[in-house]
Amino acid sequence: MFDATFFVALSFVLFVVFVIWAGLPSTIIKSLDDRSEQIKKELDEARILHEEAQKLLATEKRKLEQCDAEVEDILKQASEQAALITEKSYKLLKEEIQRKQKQADLKIAQARDEAVREVKAKASELSLIITKEYLKENIDDNAASDLIDKSISDLKDNL
Repeated sequence: MFDATFFVALSFVLFVVFVIWAGLPSTIIKSLDDRSEQIKKELDEARILHEEAQKLLATEKRKLEQCDAEVEDILKQASEQAALITEKSYKLLKEEIQRKQKQADLKIAQARDEAVREVKAKASELSLIITKEYLKENIDDNAASDLIDKSISDLKDNL
């Protein structure tokens, strides 16, 4: 009647009764509840950290967009300033070239006028020398005297 299976079953039932009487299920349930609370707290902390990270990410994205806009503005201003500087430099260079051209033209005109004066002076000087030599060779004293008298009379008529 009492075989080994009976004793194993009886031992099992007694063990279960002892475990229930000793309060092991409430200890296990309490332990599981504590673990559940700890996991819930960790999940809440993780959710809060996730929300903070999302806010921080959004803030940094806005800052990045602002920086990108500032960079675009700076590049636009730099481009405009470079264009203005280039235009101003071109204008100044053009004015300098025109001024140098006027100076060169003036110097050329002065050099031409000086050359013309020198040529006229040299031509006058040579004319006088040639005339003097011609008169020395071709006019004698009587002809010179007649020429002087004629010049004086022409002078009187012209005055």
